[in-house]
Amino acid sequence: MEILVVILGLIFSGALAYIFSFSSVQLAGKYEIFNKFEEQEFKEKRTPRIGGVAIVISMLISLLFIRFLFSSLFIKIDENTSYPLFIFAAVLIVILGIYDDLKGADAFKKIFVQIVAAVIIYFAGFKIAEISIPFIGTKTLGQNLLPFLLTILWVVGITNAVNIMDGLDGLAVGVSFFAALSIGVLALLSSQYHIVVIIAVLLGSMIGFYPFNFPRAKIYLGDSGSLVIGFLLAVLSMAKIHRKVSLAMALMVPIVILLLPILETLVTIIRRSYKKQNIFIGDRDHFHYRLLKKGFSETKTTLLLIFISFLFSLTGILFEFVQARLRLFLFILICSVCLILLHYLGYYNLLPKKNRPSPGE
Repeated sequence: MEILVVILGLIFSGALAYIFSFSSVQLAGKYEIFNKFEEQEFKEKRTPRIGGVAIVISMLISLLFIRFLFSSLFIKIDENTSYPLFIFAAVLIVILGIYDDLKGADAFKKIFVQIVAAVIIYFAGFKIAEISIPFIGTKTLGQNLLPFLLTILWVVGITNAVNIMDGLDGLAVGVSFFAALSIGVLALLSSQYHIVVIIAVLLGSMIGFYPFNFPRAKIYLGDSGSLVIGFLLAVLSMAKIHRKVSLAMALMVPIVILLLPILETLVTIIRRSYKKQNIFIGDRDHFHYRLLKKGFSETKTTLLLIFISFLFSLTGILFEFVQARLRLFLFILICSVCLILLHYLGYYNLLPKKNRPSPGE
């Protein structure tokens, strides 16, 4: 029965998201709710930016529907986690996203609200209590301040990582889809069906929304979508979905699954810090912009980055089931892919040309 409920949640949320996305496009055109960043050269002008609202509403209705009809699925929820607090924190992120889409929020306000939500998540029982060192083993962090700080860093980091990916039509949703799918697969294999249902509803909502978001988009995801999706991925990756150890306790697996947005975020912080720029101020030097400048079309750029995300997500699943020797090979492989990508996009050339040594020196 559990699998049927999961399929029902996927289909029901997908249908709702399609209907709400279509309605949002019509209403946004009528009331002129358009993208506030119309000057961006790669964005189509006068496109509504409230797509995340359609995803959030679809998920909410679907989860309430399933919770009402199939309450037995939620009996085995871990007693150490508080889902009411989880929902409250998610509502804060939703409000933040909608406010930023409609009014605009500065970086300080966005980070502050995300930290508050992350603190709530920690006290809700979703936390990084252990960490794994690749090929060595898992180490308990104890009850000190470190798990608290790591949990906040993880939640805020992943939330913003997905937000950074939302620079092209369909990119953030496509990348997040395979990350969520990987987390859902691991949850299914460990029979944590309440997590699987949440993931299924999230996946269905993204599927229903995607026809309106793929290049050329009729509606943008917006912060109301990208922040919420990133937040959900961060929290659900800390749920107990593999054996007796939290997925984010082991930490290596979710890092691999979410490697593309994490890599994008780290590169963004490093290059802006090197150039003495504000790391919170947006620019046009992200992965997708560099691919566009190399001559890739918007569609090809989106598909290429989604494919890379798919490979990382698949590798994250394999990490849990292969022997140490093969795990090392996979680790070297994904590191090689990252290095090749960074080299191709020219991120190694941080030094100004006038300061670079000549070939004869």
